[in-house]
Amino acid sequence: MNTMEKGNVTVSGFLVGAAVGAVVGAGVALLLAPTSGKEAREWLGAKSRETKAKLGEAIERTKAAVRHEAQVIASTLETPRH
Repeated sequence: MNTMEKGNVTVSGFLVGAAVGAVVGAGVALLLAPTSGKEAREWLGAKSRETKAKLGEAIERTKAAVRHEAQVIASTLETPRH
């Protein structure tokens, strides 16, 4: 596994961990919150949408960073050495 592959595994692992953490945290909050079922569902829906948006943004930033690094590597490989 080269360095780029290790970096991708780390990023994907982080994103999965963040999503799992958000779901677990929301579940615990629902169990401990003194709110009605309707309020809890509304809160959970809002948090789910917020988490989805944040993950989407993180994925787009990661894609952009990977594209940039790939361009840097490609230009380095294309540069003639004397």
